[in-house]
Amino acid sequence: MEIELSFMEVVQKSNLTEKEVYREIDYLEKEKEIHIDEINYSTYYLILKQGSVSYFDKKYLELGRKNFRDNLFDNLKIISSFILLLIAVITFIVNLLETRKNRTEIEKLKNEIIILKGNRQK
Repeated sequence: MEIELSFMEVVQKSNLTEKEVYREIDYLEKEKEIHIDEINYSTYYLILKQGSVSYFDKKYLELGRKNFRDNLFDNLKIISSFILLLIAVITFIVNLLETRKNRTEIEKLKNEIIILKGNRQK
């Protein structure tokens, strides 16, 4: 395995855009997993021991999976909250309509009782 590559070699081997490679190189350098060398006005990137350990331990694959699971869980919470809100709103509307219907029926029954009381008193 080659441990030192030029920038263009990294771009070609990674199938990422130059901008994405710069971002990843910057991150890996901050994590002290690669070292950047300037040789004859060319920039080369060297994988350090910590970078090799991270590669073989699949550190970033695990971080990616964890981030994916966390994002999925967050999205599921948002979706389930929306569904629960929708159910609550529908239930409220149905209850409101039922209450109106029941009030109308109660008013009809009151009127019938008044009429029946009036007829009985005569």
